[in-house]
Amino acid sequence: MKKAKILYILVFTLLINLQATAGWVITQQSYDSDEGVETALIETIYLQGNIMKVVQPEMVTMFNLNTEMITIMSPVKKVYWTGKVADYKKEIKDAMQLAMEEQLKTARDEQKEMIRKMYQGMMESIDNPSKFAGEEPEEYELKIEKTGEKERIAGHIAYKYSITVNEAIKEEAWLSESSRPHEEFDINKFYTIFGDFTSQAGTHAFYQNNEKYIEFAKKGFPLKSINYNGGYESISEVTNLKKSSVEASEFIPPADYQKVSLLEIGLEEQE
Repeated sequence: MKKAKILYILVFTLLINLQATAGWVITQQSYDSDEGVETALIETIYLQGNIMKVVQPEMVTMFNLNTEMITIMSPVKKVYWTGKVADYKKEIKDAMQLAMEEQLKTARDEQKEMIRKMYQGMMESIDNPSKFAGEEPEEYELKIEKTGEKERIAGHIAYKYSITVNEAIKEEAWLSESSRPHEEFDINKFYTIFGDFTSQAGTHAFYQNNEKYIEFAKKGFPLKSINYNGGYESISEVTNLKKSSVEASEFIPPADYQKVSLLEIGLEEQE
């Protein structure tokens, strides 16, 4: 699976129309078409009280809209990191600075300027990831159309929508409009607080920040999406969805986990 798509679920399938006060447990599979469903990443998501926990085999990520904190855990190493987006940016940039200095120690004189520019660009992209993505056109036309097709997914009827940018297909989404939970999760607040984090991780496309797209997402509960990436598609599909009260302990790092830096967690291995 393309690493940049590993948390795509955070952008569309789970952050938009779930009723946080009731609690939800969701299972989803995500994979790329060129690798096949047998390589699917299976994720379990717990959502309650404006807190989201995404559980993957080697990484657990929590977003707390109430405290504006991100928590990243490594079940393998039994360690965790927690902080705000500003803390995340600082630690990543500090690690890049150290890496640059180490590389400069052994670089030839004629290579040093190139190395400095490379790292400078990387560090600037941490503060403004969308500026360096090279994807968003200066002007674009976003169209979202209901196709009239429907499909039963995870026990719910979902209606298909087509999303195009400048007439090029970018996404297909299946929304359950009648049997969806009531929308209470503040997606606008999520993008305001955590937008730079998700952009840096490559977990959402530029058009998904468009007001038209955000309003579309409020129409129903998303059960499946296909994103067209130019040569392959990223597919995400909910396989199980149940309303359930989630214990508060689910949103706290286990007592035997040690708090460490991002570098010690090895976040770069997950990206």
